[in-house]
This record gives sequence, structure tokens and C-alpha cells, in this order.
Amino acid sequence: MQGALGISVHTGWGACVVAAGSVSRPEIIASEVIQLLADPERFCFHAAADMKPDAAEEWIDRMRERALTNARGALPPLIAKASVCAIVAREGRPGDLATVLASHTRIHTAEGYFYRDVFREACPLPVRIVPPSSLDASKVGKLAPPPWGRDQKLAALAAWSALADRS
Repeated sequence: MQGALGISVHTGWGACVVAAGSVSRPEIIASEVIQLLADPERFCFHAAADMKPDAAEEWIDRMRERALTNARGALPPLIAKASVCAIVAREGRPGDLATVLASHTRIHTAEGYFYRDVFREACPLPVRIVPPSSLDASKVGKLAPPPWGRDQKLAALAAWSALADRS
């Protein structure tokens, strides 16, 4: 059975769930956490804030390539079971690097966009972005063995919303 891949994005990792059916008739095909970058690299914009502009840009590019390599290595078994991908994340752009690095709040926002975009680029399936505010994790019970928490529930909800949109 083909499902949808839902990904709840965090700094350096994503909770990935392949779901089929619907909230009322759920089926969890696969669930795993994919780590894109480990500590301390996962806070790549925080590290870049302490660098000179050219070094910061080179650092971010290098971390992006490393994260893409890790995502492309880890996603294929999940992609093989899905026909569409839904990423739980905000839409938007962080702005230019100098502006981002000048504000701690923008650094956090940029890291969220960074990992969202890494997953989006690494996934060859059609991808849609699902705002976290549109999902209610309380509508999903325990459907899989640990780890099965709020992030996995949001990923499953996003997957089911993508499946519903394709119907």
C-alpha cells in the first residue's frame, strides 16, 4: 500500500512517518527519526554568527551539503513506500545571511527553514508544506511503538492531509 511521507522538522533532524488510510482509519507503514546533522553542527547558523561573513557563508553551504547527503542516504526506504510528502513547517524565507546572523530570533527561524528546505530538496516526491498550526496532535492516539510522540503524530497528520488532497 502506498502512503504519504510526513516529516516534522526540527533543528538537525526530522520525525518521519509513512502513513496510509486516514485519521479515522489510520495505518502507520513506517516511523523513524532521521538525523541530518549532529551536535554541535546542527546549530549551524548559531556557529556562523561567530564567523566572518565569507567563512559563515562557506560554513552554511558545507553544512547544507552534509545535511543533504544525510537526508538522501536516509530517505529512500521511506520514499519507496510513499507517493507524496508533507513537511510540517512554516512557509517563508529567512532573508540574507547578514540579516539573519544579526538577530538571535532570525537565527532560529533560519535554522527551521534550512532543515525544511533540506528535506524538501532531498525528497523526489511531490512535496507540500503543512503549517504546524493547522494540525492538532491530540486527534492521534498511540499508533506505533516508540518513539511515538507529538512529532510523529504531527508527521502522520500531515501525511494524511496530503493523501486527502490527492483523492
